[in-house]
Amino acid sequence: MASTTVIQTTTVGGALRPWSSGLFNCCDDMSICCCGIFCGQCMLHGLAADIGEGPCSATCIICCMPPPWGHALVRVKLRGQEGIEGGICGDVYTVACCGPCALCQEAREMKHIRMNAGFNQQQQVNVITTQPGYNQEQQYQQPPAYK
Repeated sequence: MASTTVIQTTTVGGALRPWSSGLFNCCDDMSICCCGIFCGQCMLHGLAADIGEGPCSATCIICCMPPPWGHALVRVKLRGQEGIEGGICGDVYTVACCGPCALCQEAREMKHIRMNAGFNQQQQVNVITTQPGYNQEQQYQQPPAYK
């Protein structure tokens, strides 16, 4: 009779990492830069959806909260989910003083996360199946979980 054991490990490290690009590196990706300047509210709504906010809560963050607070909430959540160094006070200050630059930095960060397959949320699942007579080990890379 075969038995199966599933061992699930998460590769999230305890150390915080820096942003993948600087706050004032807006020209690193001109499409993000232009969208952030000319259609910032649309970009903020998209970022809120990317970090797991539903359509209603994303719209509420943008429409109902006074400016820097809604954007700061999105930045705080993104930073927390991805293990990026910083703090709430710094996020509010950054958004209040340099909102378009912060928005572009967050969009570049999401692009970086997608290109690297969400490394901080990547999980590895080892499936070990044993049957009388032999052992077989299979590894399966589970895609990042979206909330």
